[in-house]
Amino acid sequence: MNSLDLTEATIAGTAKLLQDQKLSPVELTEATLERIERLDHKIGAFTTVTADDALEKARQAESEIAAGDYKGPLHGIPYTLKDLIDTDGIRTTYGYSSHQDYVPRRSATVHRRLEEAGAVLMGKVDCHFRRNIPVSCRNPWDLTRSPGISSSGSGASIAASMCLASIGSDTGGSVRIPASWSGVVGLRGTLGLLSRHNALGPSWSFDQLGPLAKSVKDTALIFSAVAGFDPDDPISLRSPVPDYADGLHENIAGLRIGVLQEFVSSNCTEEVEAAIRNALSVLEDLGATIQDVDIAHSSESTRVLTVVSEAESAVDYRQVFPKERLDKIDDDLKEYLARGDAYTMEEYLDAQRMAAILRQEVADAFEKVDVIVAPTCLTTAVPISQERQLIEVRGVQVNYLELLLRVTSIASVTGLPALSVPCSFDGNGLPIGMQLMGPALSEEHLLGLGHAYEQATEWHKARPALD
Repeated sequence: MNSLDLTEATIAGTAKLLQDQKLSPVELTEATLERIERLDHKIGAFTTVTADDALEKARQAESEIAAGDYKGPLHGIPYTLKDLIDTDGIRTTYGYSSHQDYVPRRSATVHRRLEEAGAVLMGKVDCHFRRNIPVSCRNPWDLTRSPGISSSGSGASIAASMCLASIGSDTGGSVRIPASWSGVVGLRGTLGLLSRHNALGPSWSFDQLGPLAKSVKDTALIFSAVAGFDPDDPISLRSPVPDYADGLHENIAGLRIGVLQEFVSSNCTEEVEAAIRNALSVLEDLGATIQDVDIAHSSESTRVLTVVSEAESAVDYRQVFPKERLDKIDDDLKEYLARGDAYTMEEYLDAQRMAAILRQEVADAFEKVDVIVAPTCLTTAVPISQERQLIEVRGVQVNYLELLLRVTSIASVTGLPALSVPCSFDGNGLPIGMQLMGPALSEEHLLGLGHAYEQATEWHKARPALD
């Protein structure tokens, strides 16, 4: 094989080698499968490895490229899918024992679009969102730590270089949290910009798919391939999809950046605070202006997310899954659905009313600034043994889920795009992520800002020592 180091490989760099036929898709796939076999027993990212299918698709990609039928930058690129995204003929477990034998006869739109782009599916990865049960997938930076929920396998498979692209899903932060804790890039797009068709999304108000990758440019390449109108998704937007990678730039002079100071102070760890303040200094040196912004009811976002998503899930699960499957669901999911059933109409409508208030408050903030910056997470990856417990932050005991969702839930509740980029490491060598949130359909500007930050720093180039 061409002297490609998978730990250093990116989509952008590898695509050029594949297009110029200096690297074979088959050799790339074989090397990726070898790495999965060698490392995943430590990490546990994969629920299903699709080795035979991957090799067949790689051979097809090799023939197409040799014949001059190059489909674009994802042609021949190895990727993974969160195991709640339907794949025709490939097991899809949704993370529950009730579906360990389930093989759908349909594919999600996002899977179909990646296949049309010539990408090579390496397998399905862990989608841990089970309540009261610690994650089984491990963080490549420290195998005793969580990689973040619930797109845990997506973040871990990218960080461990067992693929170059992944698609996760994000209700309250489940793309951005694993991106932050696993030291990769993750994007939640504007609600409706990326189709949810045939992907489990029980909270129709908030659920959104999103890409994870090693760099902002790679993330932009994936998003360009999968975003866009889908008539099969009732909330799908008809907005045009630009070439997000082509629009990347390094000039952010004059950009107005708002800082949510409540999250860059006593609410996060000292190391997270220092990392964000240093990142803001970099952005200021690049020509951006920095000012504080306030979202009066930001503390309500986690409650709104919880009430609405749990109530909607209780309805959606029973509409989507047959009774014989629901009879086999795990006890923690039964408790979750029962909690969702217990909400009154008044509680649900009150939460939706607060969501509308939050949308207006955030819109008001974007009258003053172009982008809002905060830590993606208020702490770095917690030990798996401490998941679902109270976590101490600066001497204060904080609920684990509140700690996770406190920042990310704002973009989820308001339906706005948010990008997590690596911005530092703590004293234990664990990654820290910075979240960039923008107005609706501002993905091009967020990716441009993230790319400019990457060009001025080296954090996104760091890789965990696994070999």
